[in-house]
Amino acid sequence: MVGAIVVGAGEGRRMSARGRKQFAKVNGKPIIAYTLDVFEQTSLVDHIVLVVPRDSLDWVKEEIVGEFGYKKIHDIVYGGETRQQSVHSGLKALKRKTKHVVIHDAVRPLVSEALVRRVLDAAQKTGAAITAVPARDTVKKVESGQIVGTLDRRLLWLAQTPQCFGYDVISDAHNKAQRDKTDVSDDAGLIEKYGGKVVVAVGSYGNLKITSPEDLPLFEYFLKQDNRLKLHSAQNASQKKPRQRRPRGRRQRSRRR
Repeated sequence: MVGAIVVGAGEGRRMSARGRKQFAKVNGKPIIAYTLDVFEQTSLVDHIVLVVPRDSLDWVKEEIVGEFGYKKIHDIVYGGETRQQSVHSGLKALKRKTKHVVIHDAVRPLVSEALVRRVLDAAQKTGAAITAVPARDTVKKVESGQIVGTLDRRLLWLAQTPQCFGYDVISDAHNKAQRDKTDVSDDAGLIEKYGGKVVVAVGSYGNLKITSPEDLPLFEYFLKQDNRLKLHSAQNASQKKPRQRRPRGRRQRSRRR
């Protein structure tokens, strides 16, 4: 059984007056709903646990889950002060027979089923995997506003979600971190901290994370491109002429002379 934890408990401070980024509407639809659509529709995931701010629980039940009719939502829980605490809450709410967990940020609404499949396949073989993309820019190490080194970008990858783990692997890491009062920026970091190995499944540069108002127009652009591709594909399919079958009958073989 595969469970998904969609983490949308952030306060979205960088969105300023727009409020919490996961609930911002694009084309009349909350960002978090675009994300949930993918996990709802894919057969790779059996159930979903949604993690949201404590004061948004009732609103999410009515305006997100109820409004869009999600059937795979197993539970809605409130998050903690950090992302790590929020994921830990989600882990405790998963169904008991869950063997693998896909963890994804609610504000990465351009996630695809292909990405979920890629990271899930990798985690089922190794126990822990993330999606990531190679760094394309030159990366500088800076201290007090001054460059102190240039890092080899051939060795640098930018971590994304979805990330996927065996349930026992990630649950054990979170329990140890809670005991040690350790907090890291992503779940793979916990596995690394306690000596585990994490493999990388190639992500997508289009797997945009919405963190500031400037990201919204870019998301809208990608949405339009995606809709155009789907429309183009549908039009091509409808315009294909049915293949004409040859009438059945015996073929006359040419006689050899």
